[in-house]
Amino acid sequence: MAEVRAGTAADVAGLRTLGEVVIPATYDPIDPALSALILDEWWAVDRLADQVGRLPHVVAESDGEIVGMANLGRRGDREVMWKLYIHPEHQGSGLGARLLAATEHLVDGDELWLEHVAGNDQAAGFYARHGFTEVERVPNPPYPDDVWMRKVLR
Repeated sequence: MAEVRAGTAADVAGLRTLGEVVIPATYDPIDPALSALILDEWWAVDRLADQVGRLPHVVAESDGEIVGMANLGRRGDREVMWKLYIHPEHQGSGLGARLLAATEHLVDGDELWLEHVAGNDQAAGFYARHGFTEVERVPNPPYPDDVWMRKVLR
């Protein structure tokens, strides 16, 4: 079973390796150009290092490899889980639920927000099963809409 723990700067290379697997698997079927943009922009090593330094991260490690991750940040007054990704070989194991629960424990307020890309039905279903409801869709031309979801925690 994977160990869930706080992410550190030492995890940056492992996070990048995870991204190289999960981003194409997640976004190529929706929009390959968006997939490339996400990997190049948000999963670049220097960007990951900055994020780990500024935002709380939770990682799942199995046999010395990062197989899942989540992080928590802010957008205005919203506490936002910006990322929750599980290696395809570990999906369906309950690891996503464990990372989500660990992230919820980091929230100071009574709501957790997230966004996912329209067309990512797997993510939408997972989040709905875990108490999130869709609040709004924001157009993001030329890419699919951003779908904002919220969960009331307390």
